[in-house]
Amino acid sequence: MSPDISEFSYGYALTETLIRSLPFRLRAAPIFPSLNDEGKPGGGYDVEIPFPGFPLFLQFKLSHRMVRYSAFEAQLGLLPTPFFRMHLRPTKHSQQHPMLLALEASGAPVFYVAPHFDTPAELNDAYINRKVVERSVFFRPSEIGPLPDDDNHHVSFRDGHPVYLCSNDPRMVRESSADQKQFLDDIAEGFWRYERILPNEDSVRSWNEKLIAIVEKHKWHFRWYGDHTVSALRNRSPANTLAYLARTFFGCNVIVLAPEEGSNEIAV
Repeated sequence: MSPDISEFSYGYALTETLIRSLPFRLRAAPIFPSLNDEGKPGGGYDVEIPFPGFPLFLQFKLSHRMVRYSAFEAQLGLLPTPFFRMHLRPTKHSQQHPMLLALEASGAPVFYVAPHFDTPAELNDAYINRKVVERSVFFRPSEIGPLPDDDNHHVSFRDGHPVYLCSNDPRMVRESSADQKQFLDDIAEGFWRYERILPNEDSVRSWNEKLIAIVEKHKWHFRWYGDHTVSALRNRSPANTLAYLARTFFGCNVIVLAPEEGSNEIAV
């Protein structure tokens, strides 16, 4: 069954829930391009990095509910119905997954995020009760690993059951989809584990160059990409460029996370 919610609605609900309902003392701020400062010297848009922290890259996916026993995973006895599929973009059409693998390998915290639901009523219930994070599943690209070919692949999961990467030869990704605490533990320690981003142009430009280096290695996929693209991006506001690079080339939203002021440690 095709999901009856939009990726934008789910992404918004998860981002707000993450920011407002973290179970520890952490500041969080999504980095989106803004129209407020259009017309500033140099032209274009501007956004700011609000505080020193580390950037979290989230790639939102929708979940397709499978209810028939004829489903591949049910036929093989991998998962009982109903379960969900999170589709990955085939590499013959998109370099998103290889680029996310490269971004994670560079030391950035990167996650696919998908819901354990697919209807507006379920999204509304999760949002109202601040349970969107709890009712979502998080995958590092490295857990999925490189795709074996350029055909269609998807990740199949059901709460409390193993997770599988499915194509012609299914492979277990991990033993359970219930990993929200592991995700929260990871971001709780992220300020000390990951490279930080500071509220100054040099720091943000350093992160931009990391993303640009990955894009450059896959630029053959972006037929419209050229030297003029890089020059234009480097001449724009660094923070705006970070948001644009993450969204346009990696399909990610960026959230800057940091301990609350006055907090020397984070207890989960």
